[in-house]
Amino acid sequence: MLLVEFDPESQWLSVATTIAARFYQQDRFVCYLSMARSPEDVKESLSELGVDISSAEKSARLVVEDWYSATLAGGRLASATNQGSLFEPIKGGLRIRSLKISDLSVEWLKTSKTGPDKTHDIVEYWPAGSIVVAEAFSSILRFNEEKAFVEWMESRVIPEERKGKRITLQGFVRGVHSEWLYKRMESASDGVVEIRVMERDDEAKNFIRVRSLKGQPHDSRWHELEIHSDGGAKLAESRKEIH
Repeated sequence: MLLVEFDPESQWLSVATTIAARFYQQDRFVCYLSMARSPEDVKESLSELGVDISSAEKSARLVVEDWYSATLAGGRLASATNQGSLFEPIKGGLRIRSLKISDLSVEWLKTSKTGPDKTHDIVEYWPAGSIVVAEAFSSILRFNEEKAFVEWMESRVIPEERKGKRITLQGFVRGVHSEWLYKRMESASDGVVEIRVMERDDEAKNFIRVRSLKGQPHDSRWHELEIHSDGGAKLAESRKEIH
């Protein structure tokens, strides 16, 4: 479980879609949570990186969840109040009707008692080592108190991801939340990845590093990122594609 702390003007979204595309192209299972942009924009980015979206959706190895639509409606879509579930099946994934922690906690509790719905929550049945990429949980925090959010993450989301033995990348914008929130999330994670925009040679450049990785040796140096015309991200120094 990796926490990704990124500058708001950084190229994190390009890194996120590159990782998702490369994992899928290695015949692995990928769940992408579109939080900072629409699912259509995410699919377009993946398509530009060589992913056949139609084939991917049929294979059931790629799921794009829509956490974005509710951000345009004050955190809760109108349909959230008159439907049986907050999770609405859509083509190639599902839509989250409410981003309110009070609603999400109740839904998670129901699922823990009855089990996941196979008609749309197929991620829960994926093999260990599948990846979940969450663009920006900062979007959810617009509509919730930090304490309630952290409690939900620590008691609901994180235990479920660990139980499923999934790789998770959880994005948070730097500098917009309290220090307490960042520290709590860092404590609950296995490692912290940073993506920063810094001045080098009179240019603003993007850099990435693994700041911490609990119990594992790692390279904590900064590495410059390159963004190519297809939107793909690569490490500039080694020219090695991000995996």
